[in-house]
Parts: sequence; C-alpha cells; structure tokens
Amino acid sequence: MAGGVGADAALRIRRRKKAYVAAGLAAVLPPALELYEDVSRVVGLWWALGSVAVFSVLFGARQIREGAETGRVAAVRDEGLAAGEYTLTDYKVFLPFDRPKSSPERAESPLLLRLTNRGIQHWDGDTLRWSHPWAGLRLVFEDEVLLVHHEGRLVARFWVFIPFGTPDEILLAADRLQRHRPRR
Repeated sequence: MAGGVGADAALRIRRRKKAYVAAGLAAVLPPALELYEDVSRVVGLWWALGSVAVFSVLFGARQIREGAETGRVAAVRDEGLAAGEYTLTDYKVFLPFDRPKSSPERAESPLLLRLTNRGIQHWDGDTLRWSHPWAGLRLVFEDEVLLVHHEGRLVARFWVFIPFGTPDEILLAADRLQRHRPRR
C-alpha cells in the first residue's frame, strides 16, 4: 500500500474508516427521524420518508465521507509512530505566507505539527514530510513564526495555530522534552 503502510495497518485503517462511517450515519439518524416525525403529520408517510431520504443523502453523505477520510488520515498518522512513541499534542500549522487573516480555527490546513515523546513530526495530510528527534532540535519563535532548527540548520517555518495558549507553551514543552528524553 502507498506510504509504506503494511497489510495489517491497511486492515486497521479500513476498520477505523468503517467505524467513522458508522458514526457519521448515527449522527445523521436523529435529525432525520425528527424530520420524519414533523413532516409525516402534514404530508403523509411516503412524502415524509422521501424527504428523510433526500435530507440524509444531501446533508449526510458529505459528512460521512469527510468523517471517513478524517479517520483514515488519523489512522495513517498513528501508524507513523514508532513502538513506544505516543502523541503529546498536535498543532494545525500554516506556511507563513498562507496564514489565515481571520478565524484560523475555521481555516483548512492539511499541515500538522505533531509533538511526540520522542520528537517532532510534520504531516501534510496523510504524508509524513519529516520527523526529527528531540536531540539536536531547537525551536524558536520569530514574531509569530515558529522556526524549527535541527543540528544547526533551518528545517521549517510555520505559523502555528494555538487555540488556547501562547507560543511559549511549545517552547517550554520542547525544552522539557529535550531534557527528559526517553532512554532507548
């Protein structure tokens, strides 16, 4: 399978995708049933059933597809973790020139910066762009842009969306993880 994911991982990803599809269907069902109850009194059973079907197809299919894709991407990202490695936090990041001018929480970005107990990873959708261990890593904020240096060279520049915090939390976490790296 593409991206170096083995057969077992592909099976887990398909199972997780099916779980997200089921969750999407479960999310669409209560509003659909409520619509059925309200409409069935006025226009009859078949018209109400038809309207529920149209409502489910129009509004639910997109959400189900997006949920399934989100589950697939999350499963691929989780498969990218080494044995004993776990995710501490994820940050939605933008390239400095693509930074959203307003409401970054609603802006779409396939880029993700993942801090783990062993290092930092940069994901573009379901593709791991790079991964560096905490040893030799230096993070610096220049204005609002995060500069990632590894072994003295600049690796990346990101504008990081931090919903409830400050850039200092990333720097403090990086400093602490560099001092308390797990032994191999």
